[in-house]
Amino acid sequence: MSLEYENDGALHAKLIEEVLSQYPDKTAKRRKKHLNVAKSGDETGEEGEVLSECDVKSNIKSIPGVMTIRGCAYAGSKGVVWGPVKDMVHISHGPVGCGQYSWSQRRNYYVGTTGIDTFGTMQFTSDFQEKDIVFGGDKKLEQIIDEIEELFPLNKGITVQSECPIGLIGDDTEAVSRKKAKEIEKTIVPVRCEGFRGVSQSLGHHIANDAIRDWVFEKRDIEFEGGPYDVNVVGDYNIGGDAWASRILLEEIGLRVVGNWSGDATLAEIERAPKAKLNLIHCYRSMNYICRHMEEKYGIAWMEYNFFGPSQIEASLRKIAKHFGPEIEERTEKVIAKYRPLVDEVIAKYRPRLEGNTVMLYVGGLRPRHVSQPTRTSVW
Repeated sequence: MSLEYENDGALHAKLIEEVLSQYPDKTAKRRKKHLNVAKSGDETGEEGEVLSECDVKSNIKSIPGVMTIRGCAYAGSKGVVWGPVKDMVHISHGPVGCGQYSWSQRRNYYVGTTGIDTFGTMQFTSDFQEKDIVFGGDKKLEQIIDEIEELFPLNKGITVQSECPIGLIGDDTEAVSRKKAKEIEKTIVPVRCEGFRGVSQSLGHHIANDAIRDWVFEKRDIEFEGGPYDVNVVGDYNIGGDAWASRILLEEIGLRVVGNWSGDATLAEIERAPKAKLNLIHCYRSMNYICRHMEEKYGIAWMEYNFFGPSQIEASLRKIAKHFGPEIEERTEKVIAKYRPLVDEVIAKYRPRLEGNTVMLYVGGLRPRHVSQPTRTSVW
């Protein structure tokens, strides 16, 4: 909370005190750090420093077990990287709360029949109770995997997304995963993404990437014939269909998208990823780790791209095409020319209504970096 500082700054300060008076003493003491009267940016302090417009304490670590806007390692793994892989079942291993909180909270669109061959909007949880904390949940996890195989036989594999209690009590999810993988002859991936391991989602992304490296790559013989123009789209979660739009453009310029990570993705797409010729990263923050690994081990180059806005789409397509040479570059120019009239028509319609106005972008994920900088828009 921040209040604009004017001549009645004292009044605003009094208002804050009235708000704090409604809290118990201990809570009020903590809450006070998050309430302040904003001062104008050109004011200076006693030492001549410029006072910030708002000095509230906000950039702090998340508390494990508390639902916060910043998420946790579990959220980064289950909610972002692994959850959208549509033909695998993702078990939220622990109490029901985290699984419920992460159930269908993102619009990761996918093609398939839910409950038959795709499971993206379904929630599977081991629903830990007090006795499971005391005696461990390994046997319960084995039972759940057996039930999944009986109820959903067309699944291509399973991931075990560990919640906080799993790491605290020391359940050996790796041993269970190895045992059950041999029994059902499918890929089972244990992901040590307990929420307390990171103060935000970010470490969960890294842990999920490492799980792909350690439990998926080169673990099965796959039949896949690679081609000279094969690419992986990495770090695109198909929020509202983003990845589908990207795929259309990339295939129109002559490339073959052999994997999309991880919106609308299948396990097979991840398994064959090391056979591609180029990795295209949309969300660098969440997937750079696995791309760096593929570069080091398999010699696959990677580059970031930006498909937010027509000018950035054109620049990215040309950058990608240059990697593959004249044939793809020529096709790229034809695709750009094909869509430019459509773009010009949209701009002509909206420019008179928007030109000269200040725009606020309320976005998340990779969009602030991709959108606000190229357009030089004032967003705060």
